[in-house]
Amino acid sequence: MKKFLLIAALLLQCIAAAAQHSGNDLQISILTCAHGKEIYAAFGHSAFRVQSQSRRIDKVYNYGTFNYNQPFFVLKFVRGFLDYAVSGYNYKLFCTEYVMEGRLVREQMLNLTPDQALAVYDFLEWNALPENRNYKYNFLEDNCATRIRDVLTNACGENIIYPDTTYSFTLRDAIDERIDEMPWFRFGITLLMGLPVDKKATARTAMFLPDYVYNTVEETMIVQNGEKVPLVKRSGIAVRADKPVSRTDFLTYFSPALLLWILCAVWAWFTYKEIKNNTYHSGGDKALLFILGMFGLLFLVMWFLTEHTVTAWNMNILWAIPSHVVAAWAVKSTKPFWKSYYKVTAIITGAMLILAPVIPQHYDPAFYPILIMTTMRLARIGWRQL
Repeated sequence: MKKFLLIAALLLQCIAAAAQHSGNDLQISILTCAHGKEIYAAFGHSAFRVQSQSRRIDKVYNYGTFNYNQPFFVLKFVRGFLDYAVSGYNYKLFCTEYVMEGRLVREQMLNLTPDQALAVYDFLEWNALPENRNYKYNFLEDNCATRIRDVLTNACGENIIYPDTTYSFTLRDAIDERIDEMPWFRFGITLLMGLPVDKKATARTAMFLPDYVYNTVEETMIVQNGEKVPLVKRSGIAVRADKPVSRTDFLTYFSPALLLWILCAVWAWFTYKEIKNNTYHSGGDKALLFILGMFGLLFLVMWFLTEHTVTAWNMNILWAIPSHVVAAWAVKSTKPFWKSYYKVTAIITGAMLILAPVIPQHYDPAFYPILIMTTMRLARIGWRQL
C-alpha cells in the first residue's frame, strides 16, 4: 500500500511539473516587415508573434489595422482622430499577405522569462478585446512600431533597458531616407511636417519606424535574475523575398524638383522679358500667390485644428503666407499698403531662401525653385514702376 501511495505521489508530482512546464512555453517574437508600394506601407510594418505548443496558438498581434469604411474616414485621418486597432489572428494568414506582396518579414525571438512572456501575452490578449482594441493613431508617438516598444515596457517595466543612443541624423532624415523612391510623397509629407521632426533622433524616438524597432531591439538588454542579458535570443527570416519591392515608376524620374526647376526657369525668362519691355502680366502672379496662400491656410489648419503633433511649428508658413490668398487679387494695385506688403514679403521669402542651410527646419530640394519664383515675383510686383 505504501509503495502504491509513493508511486501515485510521484506520478502526481510529474504531472504537475509537466503541466507547469507546458504553461511556460510561450515564445514572443517581433516581426518587422519591409516596405510596400502603397503609401500606407511606405515605412514597413511591425507586429508581435506569440507561439505556444501547449496552448496550441500561433498568433500575430497587429496594431496596424483600421477600417476604411468608418464614418468620416478622410476627415478623421486629416484631423488626427482616426481609430487604429490591434487585432489578433493566425500567423499563417499574416504571412500569406506578405508572401503575395513579395515583402520580406524578419523575426526576432525574444529572450524572456516565462513570467515576462506571460505578462506580454496577457497584455496583448487584454488589449485585443473589443472594448480595448482601438487607439488614436499618431505618426511619431503611437503607431504599430511604437506599440512594440510600449507593450514590452508595460510588461517588463524597468527590467528592459533600451540603448541610450543619440544619432547624428534627425527624425526627418530617417523619414526621407525611407521614401526616397517616392519623391512626390516625400515632397508632400515634408511640406506638412514641422519642427518636431527636425530634432536629433534617439534610439527610443526613432522607434516610430519599424526598421529602427528592429535595430534598437537588437541592442536592447533585459534583466533576468539580477543579470542583464540580450533581449533578442535569435533572429531569422519569417518570409523571404528575392529583392525589395520596387517603388520606382515614371513619377520617380519626373520629380517635383525637376518640374519646379523647369517652371522657375521659364518664369525667370518671362520676368526678364517683362522688365526689358516694361510690361506686366498679372495672371501668373495671381495664381502663384493664391496657391501659396491656400497652402499657408492648410499649414494653419494642420497646426492648430488637428491632433497631429508632427504638423505643429511648420516654418513653411513664413513663405507660404496665408494672407497671399487676399494679396493675389491686389497685384495690380498701386496703393502704398499693397506695395509695402509685396516688398516686405519678398524680403521675408528671400531671407528664408538665403538662410535655408541654417534654418532648423529642413527643406525638400523642390522648395528652392518655389522660393526663388516667389521672391522674384513678389519683388517684381512690389518694385515695378507701372
